Amino acid sequence: MKRLNEFLLGEHVTTFVVLMKKETRAKKNGDPYLALELSDATGHVAAVMWDNLDSVTAEAGQIVKIAGVVEEYQGQRQVRIDRMRPARADDEVDLTKLVPAAREDRGVMWERFQKLIESVAQPSLLALLRRMFADEQIVKLFCTVPAGKKWHHGYLGGLLEHTLNVALICDRLAKLYPQVDRDLLVTAALLHDLGKVHSYTPGPVFEFPDAGRLLGHIVIGAQLVAEKLAQFPEFPGELAMKLQHLILSHQGTLEQASPVVPMIPEGFLLYFADEIDSKLNALERIAQKERAAGNRWSEFVNLLDRYLYLGEQRQP
Repeated sequence: MKRLNEFLLGEHVTTFVVLMKKETRAKKNGDPYLALELSDATGHVAAVMWDNLDSVTAEAGQIVKIAGVVEEYQGQRQVRIDRMRPARADDEVDLTKLVPAAREDRGVMWERFQKLIESVAQPSLLALLRRMFADEQIVKLFCTVPAGKKWHHGYLGGLLEHTLNVALICDRLAKLYPQVDRDLLVTAALLHDLGKVHSYTPGPVFEFPDAGRLLGHIVIGAQLVAEKLAQFPEFPGELAMKLQHLILSHQGTLEQASPVVPMIPEGFLLYFADEIDSKLNALERIAQKERAAGNRWSEFVNLLDRYLYLGEQRQP
């Protein structure tokens, strides 16, 4: 099926999309209509539905199948929807076509992730990682949810991509600084954002569930690791304490929601590795958006407290 940005004005649309917003409004004569926002991996588009409103059972946040026509309203494309229903279990819906996704295949990234697990030589850490990622539900969520909602890696497979990158950076840093415990550092990198499996919904709309807002991913991740550590009574006590410290301190400062600040060398490396990957992904997202608009400078980025220089457009 075609995606939203592939339909031309006047063309009939039959496709699956994500229903982002749904609002009942009134026409000038007082009759109700639906003002909607649809999205897929190519972007968002406004939509309206004038008739057959009683037949609509879909709610915002669901995948829906629509039939309608692409029109223009006040210089913008919109879809006039004639029919809409929630996607059914037997519908063949590819989520990667409906929400932004990591560029690299998630199966390939997961294989690379598993190789990093098996590269850990310390027996207790290796056993912990194997047991943690033997949980099929955790693995499914880990390979699906984003690493962030808006700032960095805010797409399908974003958590897997970000975690893999941070672990690879830590692996390389450990070669430069042999005084650090490489296995401890890589293990912490592989687990540092694990709490995000319960901090974001798995799509098609990435939102915060109650636990994500009330507890936050750092606390959730520390709890998940603590539960697994309890299954290993022989796990070295100091090693367990250092691992938990790395997870709790990986955002670097109390102002950034870390319960504690880094206090061991591995903690500093994990924090900076996390910063490198998250910041570079955010910079890439900002640059893509601004360059698409033909800009040489970004708008002011509040989270960085600066403008970003993009330079001249690169010729293909």
